[in-house]
Amino acid sequence: MPELQTIQLNQLWEKEQGWNAKKKIGRKFEDRVELAFWKKIAPSYSEQYNLCRDVPGLMDQVLSIIKTGNDILEIGCGTGNFTIPMAKVSRHVMALDFSPAMLAQLHVVAAKEHIENIETVCSKWETYQGAGEADFVVSVNSLYRIYEIEDALKKINRYGKKGFVIIRSLIHPYFHKIYRSLGITFKHNNDYMLIPLFLWNMGIRAEVQYFYYTKHCYYSTQTEIESEMIRNLGELTYMNYKEKMWQQFEAEALYENGLYRYDCQRAVEMITFSR
Repeated sequence: MPELQTIQLNQLWEKEQGWNAKKKIGRKFEDRVELAFWKKIAPSYSEQYNLCRDVPGLMDQVLSIIKTGNDILEIGCGTGNFTIPMAKVSRHVMALDFSPAMLAQLHVVAAKEHIENIETVCSKWETYQGAGEADFVVSVNSLYRIYEIEDALKKINRYGKKGFVIIRSLIHPYFHKIYRSLGITFKHNNDYMLIPLFLWNMGIRAEVQYFYYTKHCYYSTQTEIESEMIRNLGELTYMNYKEKMWQQFEAEALYENGLYRYDCQRAVEMITFSR
């Protein structure tokens, strides 16, 4: 039997997340840019991006794992899409986020719901130094800016006395079905493959489950659609496949109430571990 080669997971993570790039520009690498982004989007975030609402069965599965009466530490709580439902069944939720604007919005939502068992902390997970442990640690799409991912995952495992839940959206362009059908190569993030491998390599027998849902994408003009395709593929590739892509888009999209609607098939990964 041939000898299996050791996979250098940290190197793969660096490459996949762009940490080995010569020029590191953008939200992932610049705190100032990241904070400005979340400040702008905070008031409308829950309406635009809400996996708890959009993915059938996802929140029910989270609640079945954390159960009732436990202490929860949530990494990257945002405006509270998952925080609020968890707080309703938990004894206490420590809600951690790097963005003051997102935490401020969470306070507004919690006040409207008359929820008083949420404590917020403005911090990155990498630098968080809280002394207390939690029964469960929950992370929803919050590990994408972390360089030392192995240390971050070890910290999650250490803080979660009873276990943890990590949720990660599979990041693909909205028109990925069209691109694939035409054999077009496009950029997408495979970090969802690496996180379970890191955990298994640590001897943590985490379970992996996938949830599938449809996201309705709306565009007011053909120029908006074209701009997204060019952003995904580059102008040269777009021009080479323009006619075929538009034929397929028009065959699959709907036009209603003055808007183009394209139904994109999306997937979410849930990684869980219970002691």
